[in-house]
Amino acid sequence: MSNRLKDISHKLIDSLSDGIFSIALTLLGLEVVSLVPEISQSQNVVLALREHLPTFLAFLLGFVVLFSWWYSYHATSQYVLNTTIVVVWGHGFTLMWVTLMPFAIAMLAQTMDTPNFSWGVFFFSICLHGQYWTNLIVGGLGLIFKVDGLPKFSEDFPLNKDEVGKWIITSTVVISLVGILVTMLSLFYPWVSLGLCGLFILSTFNPNQGFGRILSQSKRRKANG
Repeated sequence: MSNRLKDISHKLIDSLSDGIFSIALTLLGLEVVSLVPEISQSQNVVLALREHLPTFLAFLLGFVVLFSWWYSYHATSQYVLNTTIVVVWGHGFTLMWVTLMPFAIAMLAQTMDTPNFSWGVFFFSICLHGQYWTNLIVGGLGLIFKVDGLPKFSEDFPLNKDEVGKWIITSTVVISLVGILVTMLSLFYPWVSLGLCGLFILSTFNPNQGFGRILSQSKRRKANG
């Protein structure tokens, strides 16, 4: 008989994450829907729409960010069989940033073309890169207390667990450091910082691409070895 409780099923995290992502995406839409009374009663609907263009652009940006996060999350979670405390809390803090993204998007929309625009980009960049900072902290604590930071994958998972672990650590460290620089840059050059955030978002459109590189490198090593 085991002397400890088994770790919670990853399906429970999946259910919670889907609910939180759904609510966050809905909150983004509510920001746009709230404009309907003002726009519909305007004497010039086209002009009113143009005046609120930052809100629509921010909504589009927020939707792409949240949906790409959801896509990336499920790209690997479909293979996960169990969890660890590091996995659970890593996902937990990631969901924290998901819940904060509507706030960051609202700040970005409201401060655009105002003197406070740099602060809007600042908060957006924090929420965009924040999950990598918290994952780095949780993962670091896992190493200190010798807790496995990766779950057990199903047999049809095409990648080696150790190689995945190295790739996750490397990418998390790099993105965390770059994220700090981009966030600080927002206070001085907000449009440049927002452009760099946009490039990073584009790189997350296809989460399978990064894992595909790992698989290709693994095949090459096996062929050469």
